[in-house]
Amino acid sequence: MKPKLLLYLLIFAFTACHQVDPPQPYGALPSAAQMAWHEMEYFSLVCYGLNTYTEEEWAYGDVDPGLFNPSDLNTDQWAQTASEAEMKGLILVAKHHDGFCLWPSQYTDYSVKATPWKNGAGDVLGDLAKSCKKYGLKLGVYLSPWDRNHAEYGRPEYVNYYYRQLEELLTSYGDIFEFWIDGANGGTGYYGGANERRNIDAKNYYGYDSIFSIVEKYQPNAVIFSDIGPGTRWVGNEDGIGGETNWNTISPGDKVPGVSDSEYVKKLSTGEEGGAKWIPAEVNTTLLWPKAWYYHTGQPVRSLGNLMDLYYTSVGRGSPLNLGLAIAPSGLIREADRRALLKFGEQVKREFESNLLEQARIKADNVRNSKFDTGLIADKNNETYWATSDGVNSATLEFDFGKPTVFNRLLLQEYIALGQRVDSFSLEIEKDGKFVEIAHGTTIGYKRLLRFDEVSTQKARLKLSTKAPCLTLSNAGIYHAPALVPDPLPEVDLQGNLSFASPDGISIYYALGEDPDSADFKKYTTPLAIPEGGKLHCFAQDDKTGFRTEGIMHEFGVARKNWKVISVDGQNSKESQLAIDNDSKSFLTGSEQKSEHPHEIVIDMARPTNISAFSYLARQDGEKEGIIYEYEFLCSADGSNWKLMASGTFSNIENNPNRRIVRFDEKVTARYLKMRSLSDVRQSGKASWAEVEVFAD
Repeated sequence: MKPKLLLYLLIFAFTACHQVDPPQPYGALPSAAQMAWHEMEYFSLVCYGLNTYTEEEWAYGDVDPGLFNPSDLNTDQWAQTASEAEMKGLILVAKHHDGFCLWPSQYTDYSVKATPWKNGAGDVLGDLAKSCKKYGLKLGVYLSPWDRNHAEYGRPEYVNYYYRQLEELLTSYGDIFEFWIDGANGGTGYYGGANERRNIDAKNYYGYDSIFSIVEKYQPNAVIFSDIGPGTRWVGNEDGIGGETNWNTISPGDKVPGVSDSEYVKKLSTGEEGGAKWIPAEVNTTLLWPKAWYYHTGQPVRSLGNLMDLYYTSVGRGSPLNLGLAIAPSGLIREADRRALLKFGEQVKREFESNLLEQARIKADNVRNSKFDTGLIADKNNETYWATSDGVNSATLEFDFGKPTVFNRLLLQEYIALGQRVDSFSLEIEKDGKFVEIAHGTTIGYKRLLRFDEVSTQKARLKLSTKAPCLTLSNAGIYHAPALVPDPLPEVDLQGNLSFASPDGISIYYALGEDPDSADFKKYTTPLAIPEGGKLHCFAQDDKTGFRTEGIMHEFGVARKNWKVISVDGQNSKESQLAIDNDSKSFLTGSEQKSEHPHEIVIDMARPTNISAFSYLARQDGEKEGIIYEYEFLCSADGSNWKLMASGTFSNIENNPNRRIVRFDEKVTARYLKMRSLSDVRQSGKASWAEVEVFAD
């Protein structure tokens, strides 16, 4: 055989045995717009409007637009803050459920046209579009389908109005990266003065297919958000928590926004392996804590430690973080909010500043070929990736740092342009001549981040597995993140005794009262009694470095040691005390013999008490049945003569079931309390209470 022919045969044989083609796509794939959206990782839903001035989450639709008159509205300040905080986009709530529009819509007078701001010539959305372009941010919009102001809501005329407004938004303000829509679908409202409840056919009334078609026509690169997509799905909660298992694929079938059964809602955080469509989860929550989308006087902001927790349960689980930003009445981001955002952005950069794998030797037990070698996972390029040969669906990557190396973070990214594949992974370190597991997980997707206690080793190895024909990995990183001082976690028992968990080397300081700036902070040493409750301000400090957390505020109710629930819908049982047992995991339900509203509980506080507010905590088990929507709260000195102290609705409580504190217009001295449920979020006729409290100040 001639030497040249032999060489050709050897080359052919080598090529046949060593695949040179890239992996074939696997399952549903992201569009170009979805890929760009994944890479944004962090943006904000900007909440501003008449709700800001009435301090409501869901306004009724009857608020005078004359209230909207900011003294210093500056969208450049919003965009500059977002950019400096490492955000990549801002989504403006252009119209919320109250129907008030932050742009001068030609189709309604209930907008900035009717306000004193700029003599009715202003355009918040227009200003923000310019500011986003100036600071390199992408712009998104939210247009509520429910409109509590519009006289024709619930009729065909309103749907046409909504379509025209949507076209107006999508054609007047440049490129839109995300269109936000939810399943808000009717209830009580002003409706042009009708002041009534209007229910709709939630599946068919809005014509979601037409809405999506309008978006796709005018903004083909926009990703559409709702609980069923089609561009990105709601994660199923407003807590900022994505599923530890998080598939970007899901099969929504013929579902429409807001009309999903409970089983489908449970899938929103996890997705479905092998789902029919690429509809990744978006994790949303609020910067304010307790959770509030709109401005409320004195509302605290999340601590740095809490924001970092959110980062790891959103971006760290493969989903962008959409952090709600409440603009203050002045038209600016509050300084406390701005400071928190900037510190958050700085901390994320610190934690992932230096990838230790860039200096490590990396080898794998399988490499597809040199075009997909292991060195590509540490090259800071999302377009390159390591891959295994077809038929290899489990593999091990070994990292040799050359010397003992300390680390506490792991970053992984698949090459999702060809589909999501990994269903499990683990990280091991060499210790005493053996490899031991220190961390593990299920899915990776666009990005997976794991935190673990500091370890020291010269060698580590990563194990991956998939049901797909082969594996891909675009990026991997190992980091040594600086330690954060943990937030102080106060607890108050039924007797009103306040205590903190005190980690070694950390001191906790606290003060009681309204104003933390003038408070006398004391070092916590032993539990203290606060039988009348009140506001507590606290921070933690590292004894060695002096680094301290931001101040955190908690509000506690009157001690409930001697309280008794004396009746539930006119009956009593051992379970009645579940509404006041100081255990958020338990809850009381209304009488099974009473299958419709109203439901009510009556509480004896054992002594006359001066009170100025009450709170309701909905069930915390993830189920929705019986969560109270419309309520009344009454007080009595003798248990016979009752005075109505508060009534209204717990807006958005179905998706945001946190503790709701309702202030009275006046203080009252009472011994007996009565809370009525007039309706529940699912209109099931049921009612439930996890905790009821009252406040002295």
